[in-house]
Amino acid sequence: MRNLCLTVFTLLVLLLPSIDLMAHDESQNMKVKLQKAITGLKKEVRSDITVENPGVITGKVKCMRVRHSCDAVVYIEKVGDNNYDPPTEHGVVDQLNLVFLPHVIAVQKGTTIDFPNSDLVRHNVFSTPDCCNQFNLGTYDIGASKPVTFNEPCEIPLLCNVHAEMSAYVVVLDNPYFGVTEKDGSFRIENIPPGTYKLKTWHEKLRSVEQEVKVEGSKTVEVSFLIKKRK
Repeated sequence: MRNLCLTVFTLLVLLLPSIDLMAHDESQNMKVKLQKAITGLKKEVRSDITVENPGVITGKVKCMRVRHSCDAVVYIEKVGDNNYDPPTEHGVVDQLNLVFLPHVIAVQKGTTIDFPNSDLVRHNVFSTPDCCNQFNLGTYDIGASKPVTFNEPCEIPLLCNVHAEMSAYVVVLDNPYFGVTEKDGSFRIENIPPGTYKLKTWHEKLRSVEQEVKVEGSKTVEVSFLIKKRK
C-alpha cells in the first residue's frame, strides 16, 4: 500500500508541470480567441440605402457615472415613413469566455442575428419575457449556432439560462440611421437624406435624451450629448 501511495505521489509530481503548462496554453488560447472576437466585432447592422446628396452626423456622447462612454446607441427617430427593406447581412452575438460579444448590438428591424457558441461550455440564450421579441434558444452545444430574426423595434435584454452572470442587449430600430458609441463616446451616422430630424439616445443604465438636428446635403453636422443616470 505504501509503495502504491509513493507511486501515485511520484506520478503527480511528474505530471504537475505538464498540467500547469496545459492550463497556461489553454489560457493563452482563450486570450487569442477573445482578441480575435473583439477585433472582428460588428456592433451595427443595417441595410444599404442609396441617397442623393446625403449628409452625415458625427459627435460624442458623455455618459455620467459609468466607467466609459461606449455602447450608447444614437439614432434618428424617423426618416420618411421608416419603411426600409431589412438587411441581408446577419448580425452576430458570440458567446466566449462566459461573455456575450458584443455587449450591445444595434440592428435595423428585420435583421437576423446568429448566436454561435464559441465557448468551452454549453449555453442557453434567451430574452426577458417582458420584451417585444421574446425567444428562448434552449441549451446548445459547443460550436453550434442558432439564428433569431428581430422584427419589432425595442431593446431586448439577452441572458443565459446556464450562466446568470452573462448579459447583453440587442437594440432594434425602425430605420438604418443609427450608431453605437466607441469607448470615447464617439459615433457616426452616414448616408442621411437632407432634412430636420429628432436624434435620440439609448443606454442600458442611463436616461434617454434627444435633440433636433438639421442635416444638409454633402455636409457633416457635429452634435454632443450628456446623459445621466435614470431617476
